[in-house]
Formats: sequence, C-alpha cells, structure tokens
Amino acid sequence: MRKICYIIGVIFVVLLSFWFFKPSGIDPVEETPTVATPDLTKLPQAYRSDLYKFGINLPQGFAIDENHKYESTPMKTFSGVRFNIPKSLHEGTNLSSDSYMSIEYAPGAINSCSAQIFLDSSELKGFADVNGHRYTVAYYLGAGAGNRYDETVFATPVDGGCIAVRYFIHYGVYENYPVGTIKKFDEEGLKSLFDSIRQSLVLN
Repeated sequence: MRKICYIIGVIFVVLLSFWFFKPSGIDPVEETPTVATPDLTKLPQAYRSDLYKFGINLPQGFAIDENHKYESTPMKTFSGVRFNIPKSLHEGTNLSSDSYMSIEYAPGAINSCSAQIFLDSSELKGFADVNGHRYTVAYYLGAGAGNRYDETVFATPVDGGCIAVRYFIHYGVYENYPVGTIKKFDEEGLKSLFDSIRQSLVLN
C-alpha cells in the first residue's frame, strides 16, 4: 500500500513540475480554416443537349446556362453549355460565385482537336480516357489583382468537330482577406466533384 502511495506521489510531482516549468513563448500553430466541399457526388440531375449531342449528370443545385460563350481571344469564341456552381460551394469562402464547369464545341476541328485549342498559353498535361474517348488535357493558372484563375480543359474529337470539358475555378488569394472573415475553399474537393460530373459525360 505504501509503495502505491509513493508511486502516485511521484507522478503527481512530475505533472506539477511540468505545469510550472513548461516552455513559454510558444504560440499554438494556427491552421488555415477550410470549408469542405459538400457531398454533392450523387448526381440526380440528368441533362441532355441535342444541339451539342451529349448527356451528363449533375449534382443538385448546379444552374444550367445554355447560352455559354467563352472568349479565348477577341477572334476566338467557343459556344456551349455552362454549369454554374451552387451557393453552398462558395458562400463564406474565397471561391468566386462565377466558377463553373462547361461543355464547349469547336466545329471543323476534328483533325486538329486538342485541349490547347480551347485554352491559350496553356500547358499540355497528357491524356485521359473516359467512356471510350481519349481526351487531351491542358492546364492554365492565371493571376491578376489578388485573383487566381485555375482552368483545366479536356478535349476529344467528335463527328464534325472537337468537344471540350472546361473547369473554370476563380478565387481570391486567401491571405489578402482580413483574418477570420472567410474560410479557404476546398480546392481538391471541388476538382474531385468536377471529375465525378465529367466522368458521367456521354457523347452521342
């Protein structure tokens, strides 16, 4: 019994010593708060475009714009369908509400079809095989006035032309915001969500 009391006493003294003599001046590490992408991976919205001959499945809340235009240069504009992200993905974060995913078409480019047609000053990242089609992949990261523009394009030839999937992610530099006013958006989660949508694409 005396031995047990002795051991308890030693443990108490050690803990008390640590409390009084713990290192000072060490601040806790602050982690950047990140907003996790909501679980929208279930794709209940089935969309079909007879004009561009494709079908795709979308999460609930994505808004569809069938008059999408992407101006690569003043002389080069691509038409298609845009799927705007819902409020739940950008509200309270540094992600801009104008971020989207789109399907675009370049007529007559079947023999020269490449993701770089749709994305000037881009880097070719390789290939992606989805649902029996091989896509070239190009990437571009632009910056200006505290903003970042992260674009990825997947392109494949189809009858009469070239069709592309574009990820357009616009966000503000997180460090430029006053501390505590917003949270950092989940970039990896958003791209993963876009990947899920893209993999549901059927061309016919």
